[in-house]
Amino acid sequence: MTPAPQTEPVKTDRNRRSLDDLRLVMANLAELIDAENKALAGHDIDAVKALSANKWTLTRNYRNQMQAIADAPDILQILEADERDSLRDLGLRLQNVTEHNERLLSANITAANRVMHAVVEGVRQSQERNAIYGKSGSLRGGTADGRPMAVSFNKEL
Repeated sequence: MTPAPQTEPVKTDRNRRSLDDLRLVMANLAELIDAENKALAGHDIDAVKALSANKWTLTRNYRNQMQAIADAPDILQILEADERDSLRDLGLRLQNVTEHNERLLSANITAANRVMHAVVEGVRQSQERNAIYGKSGSLRGGTADGRPMAVSFNKEL
């Protein structure tokens, strides 16, 4: 038994629901990214972590919705001009908060890397200052975890 062909109103209703879902996902994702941006600007890492799971879910949903439109672009034909403008404005808002989010994340990563480099360099310099030669000529001192320091020399000497 073959299924009955879909009628135009059923297809239109499904397309309308899909576009409404897209609009909702875009609005929620923009709000969440905006909240994450505020948390990043305030260096509130706990808030960023708390938002991450929902961000992942909304991003996946947004990607799926956009793929559905890419696969069937005629779905957009049911939109009135004002609805198209509204969806375009929402897309621009999402693009703006996403670009700002990218800049903030990049800046935070760069800052974290600089701090880690400074810590590593400080530990290295501290170990070098604490290393001394004993009476036997061997190097005394150790690493932060108690292991002896590595020593190398130029074999051509």
